[in-house]
Amino acid sequence: MRRLLVILILALSLNAVAQVGDLPRSTTEAEGVSDWLVRSCYSQLAALPEVDLHHFMMLRHGKVIAEWHAAPYQAEQLHTLYSASKTVTAMAVGLAVDDGLLTVDDKVSKHLRDKMPATLSPALDSLTVRNLLMMAAGREPDLTIPEGEADWLTAWFAGDFSGVGQRFIYDSMCTHALAMIVTRVTGQPMLDYVRGRIFTPLHITEADWELAPDSVETAGWGLRLQTESEAKLGQFMLQQGEWNGQQLLSKQWMHDMTQRLISTREESEQEMSWWDHVVHFFRTIWHEIRSWFTGYNIDDYYLGYGYQTKAIQHPRAECYFAAGYGGQLIYVVPSLDIVVVINGRAANYGDELNTLYYQLVEPMLDEEQTIKATPVVPAIEMPRGEATHPAEQLLLNNTIVLDENLLGLQSIEVTRQGDDCIFTMTDKRGPLRAVAACGEWRITTGDERPIYIMECREQLVGTQRPFTSAAAYAWQGDTLALRLDWLDGGDNRRLKIHLDGNNATVIASDNFDPLLTDTIHGELGVRN
Repeated sequence: MRRLLVILILALSLNAVAQVGDLPRSTTEAEGVSDWLVRSCYSQLAALPEVDLHHFMMLRHGKVIAEWHAAPYQAEQLHTLYSASKTVTAMAVGLAVDDGLLTVDDKVSKHLRDKMPATLSPALDSLTVRNLLMMAAGREPDLTIPEGEADWLTAWFAGDFSGVGQRFIYDSMCTHALAMIVTRVTGQPMLDYVRGRIFTPLHITEADWELAPDSVETAGWGLRLQTESEAKLGQFMLQQGEWNGQQLLSKQWMHDMTQRLISTREESEQEMSWWDHVVHFFRTIWHEIRSWFTGYNIDDYYLGYGYQTKAIQHPRAECYFAAGYGGQLIYVVPSLDIVVVINGRAANYGDELNTLYYQLVEPMLDEEQTIKATPVVPAIEMPRGEATHPAEQLLLNNTIVLDENLLGLQSIEVTRQGDDCIFTMTDKRGPLRAVAACGEWRITTGDERPIYIMECREQLVGTQRPFTSAAAYAWQGDTLALRLDWLDGGDNRRLKIHLDGNNATVIASDNFDPLLTDTIHGELGVRN
């Protein structure tokens, strides 16, 4: 009996950790959608250049009708939402408004006066919660604040807010300020507040949120959820804050949150230099030509912003979505009663949005039942090649000391552990160790920090450990290739190492990001 009880407790605990399979399942055809249409859309998303799809889930009428998790990624793993976290912050603000703890017209100084200068400018004094929600604080972003400052908001409020309320300026410090306000008016961490009021009723049990140095959620990024949990939040938005017959968040708030309250085009079109206008002119021409040939309008996803949520008014359908760096999307189309969740890494998630609309939404509106496509097997492409090469002997006995580069890499060392290769990549934060297999993914779990696009002090405080990674290598001729993915975050690194005598050339890229892609030169030096 005692043994049975232990097994039962273990099974229940494992189910809690997995926390997937909650939503009802159905089929595409049963919910009035062509199976080929959904598979074709997925195939075209996966075929986009510089795109990795880690997770894909589609709901219609509240039921899961399509779900893919690309190996080595699994449904149970948390994934970093990056800026899609902002939408959940907006929900937290909405709860506080519903509870009568604040209003959108409250001056920010009412709640955060101690973070502001001794003397308030008229502009800063006029800043409201609504301005923060709509990214209309009027201050130019300062990306050095999260990395260099221990008190983000004090540094942020010291800036120039002379443009308050005039136009959209995307700045994650607006979102962090909202998190601080929620924390103060509720007397509890924002994640705990959201967990008790929204996550628990939706049975979202697996969640963590990175903390800033002030111990408040970063808010503009840093939330990690499972794909199905994101789908629940999308369905929650679609149902205007209602879940299982209970109105958890007011319909009015959900309506305002998902509307186009401010144009995001203004961010790029106002206060541009003459050169910016020239570039914008030719870019517009290029987009028009591209649209004429392909039917795609890459500017569609810039149309509007609600409360920490993006909104599109297409000619035939209105859509809104939570969006994060690298293509983290919770995409909702109310007129079709669908929710689509994508997690992955994309150099430009605008192409993903356009594919969703033109290859899924419009055909559904046209009730297309067939479309020719060859569905892909969901899997992340690993390096292909040989397990060994004669050049390996020189590499194994040396360290590559690298020149200055965009990724901040200082050195790379490669050693052997049986058939596996161990890559030790050192930057200013210290060494990062990856154990890689050839021809398969080597899955490892440990406390080593993942690759992470956000540069900030006390990084990843508040996130659960350990972290899980998958790595694969191959010799491609005399070039050694590595692919490293962090499965509970979604970030990836790709390396190609080529030796020419004592000289080394390393092509390195993180997350397909052009700002984190570089051809690095270095020299072999004997390891200390």
